[in-house]
Amino acid sequence: MKSPWDIRYANQEALYGKAPNAFFSQILPLYPCGTILLPCDGEGRNAIHAAKKGWDVHAFDGSQIGINTAQRWAAEANVAIQCDVSDAFDFAPTEQFDLVGLFYAHMPSERRRAFHHLAIQWLKPGGTLILEGFHTDQLHFQSGGPRNESMLFTPEMLAEDFNELLATQNEVVQVTLDEGPLHQGLASIVRYIGTK
Repeated sequence: MKSPWDIRYANQEALYGKAPNAFFSQILPLYPCGTILLPCDGEGRNAIHAAKKGWDVHAFDGSQIGINTAQRWAAEANVAIQCDVSDAFDFAPTEQFDLVGLFYAHMPSERRRAFHHLAIQWLKPGGTLILEGFHTDQLHFQSGGPRNESMLFTPEMLAEDFNELLATQNEVVQVTLDEGPLHQGLASIVRYIGTK
């Protein structure tokens, strides 16, 4: 059975653009290249960017169509990424990673905390987690994201979910998104960075 994301990606390519997330692009050069995991990476725009910068990239997404696009785009960019079709709760890596990036990986509240706990487990000791996602105030904007408040983030929520990490950034900011047709316009987002 096709996932809802398969249906979305089948209807239009580059739903979130081909360029990487702006925050990810800005932050990534601050870290020495190593291994990086990008869960829920859709069509692979962030994975491909990291590979171009010299990272050893592993990404996964629940959409076969999204992963197929990621592999095609990676081949066109002449970079290697390892990508799997997997649900977040079925993904079982054999290694831990220097960096885990969660970009707009929104889930129902009953799954969110468990998913965030898995993200901590995927990090090596000393590894860093980077997250950007919509804040609960995003309900007042029309620039994308879930319309269900329980799927949105607050800094307090992330501090609790990632209480095993040392947070160096956990803030709400307003930005103008320009990431494909689904993320356009003024948005309220949370940016989080924490180290294991």
